[in-house]
This record gives sequence, C-alpha cells and structure tokens, in this order.
Amino acid sequence: MKSFFPGFLALASSLTLAHAHHGQEFFLLYDARVQQPRHGVLQQNFSFIDEGDDDSLSLSPSLSLGVLPRTAFNLRADFADDANQGWTYRSIEPGFQIDLTPPNLKLPIRIGFAASYQFGEGGESTHTHGAADLSGETVAHVHDNNSTNSTAAATHVHAAGAAHDDTGTGTAAHDHSTHDHPPLVETPPGEDAGPDGLTAEEIAAINAANAAAAAAADAQAAAAAAQAASQAQAQAANTAPAAKPKPKSKSTKKAPAPAAHSHSADEAESGHSHSGSIHNHDDNLFTARLIFEADLTENTLLVANLINVIPEGGDVAWGYAIGVRQRLRPGLSVGVEALGDFDRNKHQEVLGAVFWEPMHHVLLKVGVGTGLTAISPDTTVRAGVLWMF
Repeated sequence: MKSFFPGFLALASSLTLAHAHHGQEFFLLYDARVQQPRHGVLQQNFSFIDEGDDDSLSLSPSLSLGVLPRTAFNLRADFADDANQGWTYRSIEPGFQIDLTPPNLKLPIRIGFAASYQFGEGGESTHTHGAADLSGETVAHVHDNNSTNSTAAATHVHAAGAAHDDTGTGTAAHDHSTHDHPPLVETPPGEDAGPDGLTAEEIAAINAANAAAAAAADAQAAAAAAQAASQAQAQAANTAPAAKPKPKSKSTKKAPAPAAHSHSADEAESGHSHSGSIHNHDDNLFTARLIFEADLTENTLLVANLINVIPEGGDVAWGYAIGVRQRLRPGLSVGVEALGDFDRNKHQEVLGAVFWEPMHHVLLKVGVGTGLTAISPDTTVRAGVLWMF
C-alpha cells in the first residue's frame, strides 16, 4: 500500500503535465509539446476586434491530432464578420507540428517546429484586366481562370476603333463610329453609272451624313476624355495626404494597412491585409515557426516563437511571439502574451489572459489585448474552449 500512493501521485502528475501543455493553449503562440498518437485537442475560439469604425467578429475552430510519436497534424479554419457585413468564410490552414527536443535532454527546455499553409479567400485566381472601349474609356473585364465557360475565361482587349469578337466564332463586329468613309465620287460624264449610279445631289447628301456622323463620334470621344480627366482629378483630390494626421481615436477610422499577415495557433482576427507583415488571414501563404519553451520555475512557463510568413506573390515577413504563463493553483493560470512583426511600425499586440480548467480535459480561456501601433487593433477580446481527448 505504501508503494501504491507514490506511484499514483506520479501517474496523476504525469497526466496533469500531459494535458497542461499541448501546443495550442495560448492565444498568440504555440508551445513545444504535441499530442501522443490518437490523442488530440478540439477547440473553438472567438475574437472581437475594435478598430474604431471597423469592428469585426471572428470564429476559428481547430483540431490538433497526434499522428506519430512527437508529431501532430493541425487544421484550423477562419470565419469572420467584418464591419457588420455578414459572416463569411476567410481561410483554412492545414499543417503539422514536431517536438524536436532531444529525448535525453536534462535541461527544463523544449524545442519544436510547426509549419502550415493557409488557403485564403483573398488568394483566389480571379483577376481584372483593363481594356479600352470604343469611346476611349477603360472597361474592366473579369476573367475567371477556373471557369468552364471558354468565352468567360478568354482574355481580350478592346482597342479604340478596332474590331473584336466576344463570341468565339471568329467573326468580328464592324463598327463605324470611330472611323470615316472616303467621300463618294460622282460618275464622270459620258460613262455608264450602271443601275446603282448616284447623282451629284445624292452623293452630296451621303457625304454630309458621313461628316455629321464623324463629328458626332469626335464629340463623344471628347466628352469621354473630359469625364475621365474629371474623375482622375477627383480621385487625386480624395487620395491627397492630409496636412496634419489626426490622432487615433474611437471615432476616427484608421488608415488602411499595406497587404498580408498570419496569426498564431488560435488567432482569429479581421480580414485586413498588411504588406510584409505576419498578420494575414485572407491570402494564400506559408507559415513556419521555430518554438522555444522553458520551465522558469515549477509553476512558471516561458514560450517564444520565431515566425516566418511567405505569402503568395507578396513580401516575406518575419516576426515573433512570446508569452509567460503562471499557475496560481491547480486548474487556474494567468498569462501575458505578445505578437508582432520585427518592423516596429507594423502589427504589434499585447494581451493578458486567464486559463481555467473546470473539469478534466476541458479548458476555458479568455483574454483582452490592445495594439501598440496605428495599424494594430485598438482593443481585442478573445475567448476559447478546448476539449482534450
């Protein structure tokens, strides 16, 4: 009996440790541990992002499943309601995570690696071309590369005064509005004009009609050019920088950020795009994380991630995530986390969180964060529920 209690306590301690860290309990980063084969974690995360006038909500369900010793398969999806425009699908992100810690390492540190590929709604192949119509203005033609309709998928350009065929039959439409016919010539005296011969009066009338049509076409082209110039001036006036930038406030909409960004394990935020940033939920991109974890004390955990994001057709971005977790008592912990780009002017966020395990294999978490730069969210409220099996 004496040998039973120490063995039981050791087993309970190992079970608690196994379920205390599984790679995705944090909001903004991964820790290094992974599930054993056939064990896993299901979770649902919710975020509210306050960005002045552009508040948004998001849901991010995910699965992490141990498939091999020290290796787990991860799958995460994102759904968002940006600025009360209705819920839409945003991305799905499959990936894997490996525990790289040497089995015989005696130090209280662990090392891991995670990689994933995000298939974003903003990364589809639909694109837009500019083509000149017959009046000289630009008309956008959208071509779907995935379309089964050969006519819709075709690329074509309409040049002013040129014939074109949108039907695919090879028969070009003939247009008279942008070119003139040469004047008709009267049949010389003494020659047979034939059954279709024209008199001088008829020829004069036809030439006058052609001249009127050409003048009307020229007037239409001039009006179109004037309208295009007016639109260009209005656009330039709207996009001119303000003399004094306004301070960030609740009632002031923040300037749109540049294009692309990737979140961590549970992160689910708005569909804004930040060029050269790790903060991106909308585009096709590859994300890699090098994970470092250390037990500072028996109840204090330090985790850090080095993050690399490679968007499709965008700028490569590097960033970091770091967090400290303190256990107050069994089943209750608090933590502080931070996520950001190495460029201090891009996305930077800090968050405080509480983690509570009301029953075995179930974890509830809630956190409140704020952005540290102009393009980061004003306030972020996050919540999640996890079931470990």
